[in-house]
Amino acid sequence: MSGTSDQLAQHLRALSAAVERLRAVLQRFDRAGLKLAAHIEGGANLVAALDHLDGRVRRTEVTEAIDEFEAARHQVRLAMFGLAKEQGSSLSEVARALGISRQLASRQAAETDRSASN
Repeated sequence: MSGTSDQLAQHLRALSAAVERLRAVLQRFDRAGLKLAAHIEGGANLVAALDHLDGRVRRTEVTEAIDEFEAARHQVRLAMFGLAKEQGSSLSEVARALGISRQLASRQAAETDRSASN
């Protein structure tokens, strides 16, 4: 396997870990939302119910997990473009395989080239 292949594999494993973290955070967020619904249905004050569930931390936790997932997904896509270029695939082929526009593929390929030159 080439260095580019190894890099893609590492990024895919990192993405998988980010997916697992996001899944856990979303499950906690869902449970908290259901608890909040039960409190509200029971006549609780919204602000008191949110304070009880510590809603501020949950929102931050969800946002951070989504950001981590998006960053990992972006790294995977960049690594895919690097490997596809190394393997001689055209941007159109990669764009079609990923289900993205040719314009987005072009921007991501350019970003991959910039990253490789740094």
